[in-house]
Amino acid sequence: MARLRSISNNISVLFFLIFSWSFGNRGSEAKNTLLAGESLRDGENLVSANKLYELKFMNFEHSQNRYLGILYLGYDGRAVWIANRENPLMDSSGILSINQGNLLLTNGSGISTMINPEEPAMGANTSATILDSGNLILKDGERIVWQSFDYPSDTFLPGMKLGLFGLRANKPRKRVLTSWLSNQVPSPGAFSLGVDPENMKELVIWRRGRVYWRSGIWDSNNFSFPYIRSVGVSTSKFVFNYYSNENQSYFTFAVKGSLGGSTWITMDFSGSLELFVAQPFSDPLIDLCENDNSEKWSEGCVMMKLPNCSGGHIFKETKASISSWMLQNYSKSLSLSDCKDMCRRNCSCTGYASADSNDGTGCFLFDGRYSGDLHGDYTLYLRNYTSLGAKSASENGISGHPTKKKLWLQVTALILIIMSAFLIAFIICRLKRRFCDGGGNNEKNEETGSSSATLQLNKLTSDVGAAHKYCNASDQKFCGNKDSELPLFSFSNIETATNNFSTTNKLGEGGFGPVYKGKLVEGQEIAVKRLSKMSGQGLEQFKNEVTLISKLQHRNLVRLLGCCIEGDEKILIYEYMPNKGLDSFLFDPMKRALLDWKTRVGIIEGIAQGLLYLHKYSRLRIIHRDLKASNVLLDCEMNPKISDFGTARIFGENESQANTNRVIGTFGYMPPEYAMDGLFSVKSDVFSFGVMMIEILSGKKNTGFYQADCNLNLLGFAWELWRKGKILDLMDDVLVDSCSASEFIRCVHVGFLCVQESSADRPTMSEVVSMLSNKTTTLPSPKSLAFTIGKSNIGVESSSSGQESVNDVTISEICGR
Repeated sequence: MARLRSISNNISVLFFLIFSWSFGNRGSEAKNTLLAGESLRDGENLVSANKLYELKFMNFEHSQNRYLGILYLGYDGRAVWIANRENPLMDSSGILSINQGNLLLTNGSGISTMINPEEPAMGANTSATILDSGNLILKDGERIVWQSFDYPSDTFLPGMKLGLFGLRANKPRKRVLTSWLSNQVPSPGAFSLGVDPENMKELVIWRRGRVYWRSGIWDSNNFSFPYIRSVGVSTSKFVFNYYSNENQSYFTFAVKGSLGGSTWITMDFSGSLELFVAQPFSDPLIDLCENDNSEKWSEGCVMMKLPNCSGGHIFKETKASISSWMLQNYSKSLSLSDCKDMCRRNCSCTGYASADSNDGTGCFLFDGRYSGDLHGDYTLYLRNYTSLGAKSASENGISGHPTKKKLWLQVTALILIIMSAFLIAFIICRLKRRFCDGGGNNEKNEETGSSSATLQLNKLTSDVGAAHKYCNASDQKFCGNKDSELPLFSFSNIETATNNFSTTNKLGEGGFGPVYKGKLVEGQEIAVKRLSKMSGQGLEQFKNEVTLISKLQHRNLVRLLGCCIEGDEKILIYEYMPNKGLDSFLFDPMKRALLDWKTRVGIIEGIAQGLLYLHKYSRLRIIHRDLKASNVLLDCEMNPKISDFGTARIFGENESQANTNRVIGTFGYMPPEYAMDGLFSVKSDVFSFGVMMIEILSGKKNTGFYQADCNLNLLGFAWELWRKGKILDLMDDVLVDSCSASEFIRCVHVGFLCVQESSADRPTMSEVVSMLSNKTTTLPSPKSLAFTIGKSNIGVESSSSGQESVNDVTISEICGR
């Protein structure tokens, strides 16, 4: 009996365990829907009905940032959509919930972000479901109020629509794919794919806003889609469809057979389109329009105009040591594709690499010949790799193979013989020419030419001596006509340095004349300003700069190295600034990302220090009169240097204001008293500085700013935001992550004080520097600003050539009242 009771108890325990396992297993089944009032925590997930996709929190290998994403439950768990790609969570405390009908993502600090702000739900009975199509839908009862398919990231799933919607509205909504920044960073990258607004039957890929590739016109059946390689599926299984009516125009696609839930198209961070099938690739995909083998380029690639670099535009991947590179470290908001684009556009760049090798962001650019170890472990991309590595390769060949060594010696001897023959022929030609031209008189002619150049320089100095009439007694020697310490360069040396003023060396053109890049025999890079013979203003600027800038020494002023005066040629030689003008970064949609908050503050403070020196601490009090972004050059460390002193004026010690009948400068940077009445003072430069501050903070140009609904310029727009308490809307989008709101508001405040209408209300540069350096100083309230209307009514026209350059000067002439 006891034995039967024991068997009975064991059977009961067994049934209990089976029941408990069954109940527990059923209770632990993943659900596919989140109901109102429920939450999904980090570590939990929603899984589609047939277990094709899941919604969960995730992170990438080299980062602790957490993202809420939809992942394919296949072999590699690939993410096809990410909710917070621009705002990752810092830890694993994130929570997804439905609150008041909407999807909310909450971080560990309790701060919530709505996932569906564009289409908020009005009802309280909502639920969120992950479907087998990879779509996350938010439903109010049976009505879908929001879905992830309407807000794609980098992946085009079957059934998703790419195109233009709400065409009857004033601002139709674009639905596009946007690449990741790198394969480890899902924030928006350089490339986007969508419908061309100008031709809605065509797909277009943009790169940083520029057209990169076109699909060709849809012919109701097909278009020349990019070259795509895949394994196990034919592109014929992809069926594209185009729909259009008066309110929308879009493309969608489906997949024939049983592959629909596990096949899609992804825009890679490098700009290529990948056809993904639920199995590993065995054949790599190529770049869409940037493969070094141009024969593999897809039809539709829009060729970008690149400089004619001697090293070409082919970069080869290699492993090398990076320790001996001359490096520039750029913003982490750039990808490897951006690095390549920047390097291709700059012939002096001979290689590039990611600044962060772990996540593939930021840029290292190499400027010069690579001299490091070509056998390191850092992934580099070198321009004209064969020539860069030729030396080490040839050395290895010589030491290892006697036959190669003998051949190399023969080739070297032949080259030396040829060079010697050319040298002898050249010497004979020179001797014949010297004999025909008068032989022995040549030395005398050279001495006379040198003497003539010195006399011309002294004459130029004396010509502007009248401008120094306000100098005090201690400065009389400096103001005299014997002061010509500026080095003289021969015209032949300048010709050699600029490769005979080659167009490939041309940096730009201003009112003075063209500007060229050059390199002296000793290797120093220079910027050469050549007075145009047709320039009506250049001679005056030449006189001004020779007698003025050569005496100025400050880290925030560009240095004049010398001049050349031979015959009709009048040339100024400056130190070369590799990053050119501030405008080339600030107003470029791609490059302005390189100017983070710290860099911009440094530029503002550097310009302020340079102006303070001119106004107060130089031996003469100097008013620049044409301060603007293109006249501020950046050195290799992004330090600002004020340039172009051709329109500058010298003030006496007791002089505070002057009048002119000839207004010279750039409209948009001129204060009202100068533009209208010809009155200028140190406060004129303060006004120009204030305009530049607002431009630097906003990333927008004052004279080119445009709003469809009003005629305010940038200053007027900023002032309206200030009065409405929305001044943070002025902030350049690329500064959001690196700038504190309080610092930004204070800088804008200082800028407004500088551009007040009355010159008496504006601070001096001493006060500006104090305001910028002392964050606790209470700032006065700015009064009404000058020139806030975009379209001027005073009849002033700028005569800019329309061409930006290193030292461009825009001239306007107005008769003073």
